[in-house]
Amino acid sequence: MPQKKTGRRCPQKSAGARDPAKPAGHGSKPEAVRETAILALLSEKTIAAAAKRCGVNERTLRRWMTDDEDFKRELADARRATFQAGMNRVQALTAQAVETLEALMRPKVPPAVRLGAARTVAELGTHQHDAETILEKLEQIEAFQRKQDNRR
Repeated sequence: MPQKKTGRRCPQKSAGARDPAKPAGHGSKPEAVRETAILALLSEKTIAAAAKRCGVNERTLRRWMTDDEDFKRELADARRATFQAGMNRVQALTAQAVETLEALMRPKVPPAVRLGAARTVAELGTHQHDAETILEKLEQIEAFQRKQDNRR
């Protein structure tokens, strides 16, 4: 059955330029296609949509995600970098969010809005307290473990 052409051209390495550690042949894909697949997996809602976007068979993409250690590592690294970029944006907006909550708690704001803002502030304070307590307990456990290790 003829393959459907997507209009995309995949860059190919010449036989002499290929990495001898990676076997070439049927099923091998250029690095650019793999990078495109990772970007598609990060931006599409489904694996099928990602496969279609990058021009790779869905089964191939799923196989890379389960069997190809390099691909799995690169995808995990890309996911971590994307998540960290998002968290950096959230951190940058934190001061503005706190100012908004503070404004929503002013006396002239409707009571239901003030209640919602106050509840949010209280929940954030509780989460912060819980996180600090957990970190403190973890430090105690680690110190105890180090003491035990030193006795051996």
